[in-house]
Amino acid sequence: MRTIVFGIRKSALARRQLEEFIAYLAKNSVTIPHTVKAIQTQGDKDKTSPMDQMGQGIFTKEIERAILSHEIDCAVHSLKDMPVKATAGTVLSFCGPREDVRDCLVLRDGVSGNDLKGLRIGTGSPRREAFLKEIAPSVKLLPIRGNVDTRLRKLDQGDYEGIVLAACGLKRLGYGNRISRYFDPQTFVPAAGQGVICSQTRADDAEINSVLEKCASLDTAQAVAAERKVLEALEVGCHTPFGVYARFDKEQFIISARLYVEHNNRYIAEQRTSSRMDREKVTADLIDGLKKQAGKQK
Repeated sequence: MRTIVFGIRKSALARRQLEEFIAYLAKNSVTIPHTVKAIQTQGDKDKTSPMDQMGQGIFTKEIERAILSHEIDCAVHSLKDMPVKATAGTVLSFCGPREDVRDCLVLRDGVSGNDLKGLRIGTGSPRREAFLKEIAPSVKLLPIRGNVDTRLRKLDQGDYEGIVLAACGLKRLGYGNRISRYFDPQTFVPAAGQGVICSQTRADDAEINSVLEKCASLDTAQAVAAERKVLEALEVGCHTPFGVYARFDKEQFIISARLYVEHNNRYIAEQRTSSRMDREKVTADLIDGLKKQAGKQK
């Protein structure tokens, strides 16, 4: 196989995800000669603007342009960063096994997490803000930007009593011991694609696509396809306080979703369970249930 160029964001977590991706391919007897190009994205350059004002694809657009211009051959992303509609000329060619899907709380030393009342908690996610407010109405939510190390440093220097992050990212970077509390993904529903490493390639690159597709995790691919179908049907962007989580328990398929409706301070939740074969049917039914509830909330 030819030597390909992997493209990733300029961050320690992106580098670790690439290492995990390559190791997974190796376990499946696939070794790809490669080089690596780190690319600074809009979301990495601008560390001050609120994320909900920066539009879609803030961590992917520059990398996608590099794919289409043949500067790189294969981008390795966190799937939750990817817009629902693939950029023309590209495909999601691989999803690896899902790691820990949960959101978690990291507290500063000496702070108790038994009661979040009045704590200053940092998060840059409208979804996490809304779900934190549901379980702890008096929590003081503060914006936070930056990579994992930057956020932990801000926490340790006293800017916050706690921060909320994805458990998988902390564990990938060796910070699993910093986790003070995990949130239940049934109620604190994660972002679509959370915990999943994916690859994006040119649609016409048959050589690399055929290799990656053979190694992909079928369960993960089917689950996240259902999650992304919900996002697309509801026209939900990454700045909407919404979580959706699909998974398999043996041959059973389970999909849960939760939405915060800001204008009337209400939460909408739906869950469906079916056989693996009926997953598309119950996903459509869950979408209908969410739309009906949202219509009643207007």
